[in-house]
Amino acid sequence: MAGRNKKDRYQGYQGRGGSLFLKVVIVLLALLLLAGLIFVFFFMGEYMEYTENGPQFRPPWVQEESAPPSIPSDPVVVDDPVVVESVPPAPSASVPARPPAPEPIRAVELTPEQLAGGQAAALAAGAGANAVVVEMKAPSGKLAWRSQTELAAAMKVNARNDSVSDGARALAEEGELYLIARLPCFRDQALARSGAGALKNAAGRPWTDGDGVRWADPAGEGAADYLAALCGELADMGFDEIVLSCSGYPAAADPPPAWGDDLSAPVAALYARVEEALEPAGVRLSVETDEDTVREDHAGGITTALLARYAQRVWLPAPTWDDTDYPALLAAAGMGDAAARVVIREEGGWSTPQTQG
Repeated sequence: MAGRNKKDRYQGYQGRGGSLFLKVVIVLLALLLLAGLIFVFFFMGEYMEYTENGPQFRPPWVQEESAPPSIPSDPVVVDDPVVVESVPPAPSASVPARPPAPEPIRAVELTPEQLAGGQAAALAAGAGANAVVVEMKAPSGKLAWRSQTELAAAMKVNARNDSVSDGARALAEEGELYLIARLPCFRDQALARSGAGALKNAAGRPWTDGDGVRWADPAGEGAADYLAALCGELADMGFDEIVLSCSGYPAAADPPPAWGDDLSAPVAALYARVEEALEPAGVRLSVETDEDTVREDHAGGITTALLARYAQRVWLPAPTWDDTDYPALLAAAGMGDAAARVVIREEGGWSTPQTQG
């Protein structure tokens, strides 16, 4: 055994098993490479881009490179920059433009029967008047004409015929006299008994004035709408001016709390509705009130601010206080041409100060 050398003693065994394992690994790697190529070309082909530098693969999970910055050009120099300033809209006027002051009047009072009987012209001439005033609603709620409102029919307050309304239309067509309708508003027995409801006293019973007449609640449902509708019908008859009397709360020294804290709100609502009803016909809205109201010595809801806003004329009794200056008081509340918008009661009728004497 001494014949074997040292080289043979330490040489390891190399059989066929090692080469077979290597071949298997190579085949598997080739198959994986082929599967990868097939996947890329068949399933990811839409992400393959062919450029002048050769095909490039851009998978969806790789962000697009930002576009290269643009090469700056020479700066543009603006000699006179234009500054655009926003122009605020003109404020809406809370008070519409007031029409010119009406012409001075001397008005004689007529009954509805005198108007229907065609006596207006003769009575006006005898009094030296250029206008007539007719009270078209009684404290009972009875109307001097046949209204088309549902409430008037329900309360049964319509006139029996159209003689008064026909007389007004005939007089308006003649055009010789200025026609004024006087309309008591909330001093209305029928309206107080309707759905609008009556003013209540502190005991919760219907409030009545010194003549025993009930007043409708100015804040009652439908009261202002009804009165505005009546004014619209009077305008259609040809009246030139509508004078609202009793258009606020009664001048009670201590009104019950049930009447509300802000008595002017229902009054303003009435005036606004009447103004809207009269505007299409161009008929004037006027308000009849008393000296205490203009002096603001009682809280009946009618204020000088409301008169300045809505009334084209203010009809008042002759002043009883030495320091009462109607035009000055109304002018202080914002009424323009106040001296020309005051109408004062006199014996047998009414007149503006310019026609008195």
